[in-house]
Amino acid sequence: MATESRTVPARGLTFDESRLLLGLGLSIALVAGVVFRVVGHLVLDPSNPAVVAAVFVVTVPTMWVLAAGIFRWRGHTDGARREAAAVLVVPGMLVDAASTALFQVVYPNMVVSAAGLFGGLLLLAYATILVAGFVELPLGNRKTGAAAEP
Repeated sequence: MATESRTVPARGLTFDESRLLLGLGLSIALVAGVVFRVVGHLVLDPSNPAVVAAVFVVTVPTMWVLAAGIFRWRGHTDGARREAAAVLVVPGMLVDAASTALFQVVYPNMVVSAAGLFGGLLLLAYATILVAGFVELPLGNRKTGAAAEP
């Protein structure tokens, strides 16, 4: 019986790349946490649904651009892009699991009735990053209308 040697191409992210993405995800979550600690009562005020709606609407393109920028900066495509999206959101999801459970302690400036809005906003942000890992929107050249090369 003859044996044949196969070279399997490396798949997935390297350990160093995963560490970098985990660090970025943690940094983004901590910065967002500080922002909500400072201005959360202004942007997630249940008595002001127009502002809350605007925050939800702005979150999707903001998170998409942030995620797509990171993927492009790091050169992630296809499977690596999907894996990068998952690795990017994990630290924030862990931090935010604690911050939402301890909502009144972590965000004393926000009314307790804003906790649901905050949790929903977090889910929307993380879902947007994950979807951005699976769906790459073509960035067109505004002058010619041609799609950018991958």
